[in-house]
Amino acid sequence: MKGNHWYYGKYYIKDVPNVMYFYKDYAIHGTYWHNSFGWRASHDCVNVPVEFSKWLYDWAPYGTKVVI
Repeated sequence: MKGNHWYYGKYYIKDVPNVMYFYKDYAIHGTYWHNSFGWRASHDCVNVPVEFSKWLYDWAPYGTKVVI
């Protein structure tokens, strides 16, 4: 996953699992590089544990409405 955040600048994270984009470059995805869920720790994506991201990815068909 790569991008250019308005505050943090350019970033690249290898092999991000179960990426589900919901608006432009914003996504829900599995996160293996930290375990601090419930606290701000991303470039505006929604980070979830890898196990949950797999379940969500398999459960939600393309076009599922996302409310954040």
